Amino acid sequence: MKLIAPLALALCALLQSPASLAADPVKARADLKQMGVEYTEQQFATVAGNGDKTAVDLFLDAGMDVNAGGSAALGVAAGRGKLDMVKYLLGKGAKPTANALQFARTRGYKDIEKVLVDAGAKE
Repeated sequence: MKLIAPLALALCALLQSPASLAADPVKARADLKQMGVEYTEQQFATVAGNGDKTAVDLFLDAGMDVNAGGSAALGVAAGRGKLDMVKYLLGKGAKPTANALQFARTRGYKDIEKVLVDAGAKE
């Protein structure tokens, strides 16, 4: 019994790890579906706005353009105050848009506003 508990914990950690999720497009879409997430631009923006890096990675692995929907994912993340996600999306090639900047500014997220301006966002 003492051996089973550590093995079970290790298995659970492995199964929940993003590394256990597929990096090929077909598997990534299947993993999203298994999570109950549709492969759409709207859902991509939603998971980014929720700060869900695992789901964002699956969308990108599945072939989603980081700038899909006019960089909607970046805008939603900025508008919801998800600084880490904003930085992550920018690092993945998201274009720093005026909309994302305005969403951050009108909601008072000064740190995100600065990151977006530093990345080249203009009004």
